[in-house]
Amino acid sequence: MLATDPMEDVFENQTESMHVVVSLGFISRFPRYNLPSLSKDLFWTIVGLLAEKDDHGQYVHINRHGEIAVTQDQLARMLGVKRPTINVAIGHLMARNFLWKTARGKYQLHPLLLYFGSATRQDEAIGYAKAHFEDKALPVVPEPGAVIAHELTKDGVTDLRA
Repeated sequence: MLATDPMEDVFENQTESMHVVVSLGFISRFPRYNLPSLSKDLFWTIVGLLAEKDDHGQYVHINRHGEIAVTQDQLARMLGVKRPTINVAIGHLMARNFLWKTARGKYQLHPLLLYFGSATRQDEAIGYAKAHFEDKALPVVPEPGAVIAHELTKDGVTDLRA
């Protein structure tokens, strides 16, 4: 747990065996997403944080809802870049709905793409995540190459693709 922002709702028995539940479809499509390499590295860095434990065997960064507690400063240090660069990289991941920010220093991984825990915990995380959206539905993850936004550039309007 972060000293500055302890995770509430941690796993009751954090020493129990946990599993990463991954969408194989997502994993097979991930390399085709139009993402800068730093954004891809950031995604896998965040995934790697799921299994990090402290000296007492407690998971450090994740609660039972699938929220990851990590600051942009911490991520910047891990990847050897400045915090504004991490902010942009997180923006790329958020634009594709791979994750979203739930609070300062706390992000929710899309529970249909990847979840750390049992299938029952994944169902709980899906319900928790849905409750935080106005329409009570999870955001759609676009297919690689799909237009997700339009950017105004000096040359006109450009499509931003997933």
